[in-house]
Amino acid sequence: MEKLSVAIPSSALINETNEKIKIYKLGIIARALAIFRVEEVVIYRDPVLDETDLIKEVFEYLETPQYLRKELIPLSENLKFVGVIPPLAIPSHKSKHLKIGELREGVVKRVAPDGTRWVDIGVGALAPLKCEDPRGARVTVRVVSKTPLLVEKAKPEEYWGYKVRKAELEEVLRRKDAIVTSRKGKVPRPEEVRKGTFVFGNPKEGVPEIMKRMGIEMSVETWNTIPMQGVRTVRLEEAVLCTLAIVNFLSFRGGLE
Repeated sequence: MEKLSVAIPSSALINETNEKIKIYKLGIIARALAIFRVEEVVIYRDPVLDETDLIKEVFEYLETPQYLRKELIPLSENLKFVGVIPPLAIPSHKSKHLKIGELREGVVKRVAPDGTRWVDIGVGALAPLKCEDPRGARVTVRVVSKTPLLVEKAKPEEYWGYKVRKAELEEVLRRKDAIVTSRKGKVPRPEEVRKGTFVFGNPKEGVPEIMKRMGIEMSVETWNTIPMQGVRTVRLEEAVLCTLAIVNFLSFRGGLE
């Protein structure tokens, strides 16, 4: 199955000076990623403004289950306004009420002398787990028993969240599935629409303009996913939502799910 990825620039918030608004806009984008089951979000470096760390920290915080955040997410000034963002409420964000057979995210809290890992899955007590993961690692487990608490390694079959990574723009554009989004691109026919790595610009410049400024000369498939737009510029969070909605709808209609 094709993977759905989104790439945004480190200058994604270039128009914003209010720190709370910056976080809120990142929350809108994160919600779009979750709604349309994006598996990977890439932050590519733009020399004009490099807020990679801020964007990455917020995205990773939102994707992490609430009960694991204290263990996995360090205290950071970048996260002081995350309370303005609605939760993602993705399947991996479980409540404290355990169900036999359910999958949960956990973190390895300690390693016993016999090699047993003891994992926090958000219910107070630690669960023993046979695995090779080091202390502090995030793991996905299935609840085998509640009394005693027993879990086993598992792999989710439903959407479980996105991964966040950093990259250079040229690296992203060299991907075989890269698709630049721009009002200068072609309007794809319905049968052409597919999953891939969708590359977005910032609120001031589209991807072609950023490429030109950075001296990148490459031929990359370019789509206009919002033809006949009724506004001067489409904001990044709007472009992400519109593009992913179209891909989701036409992929579903085409039987790609």
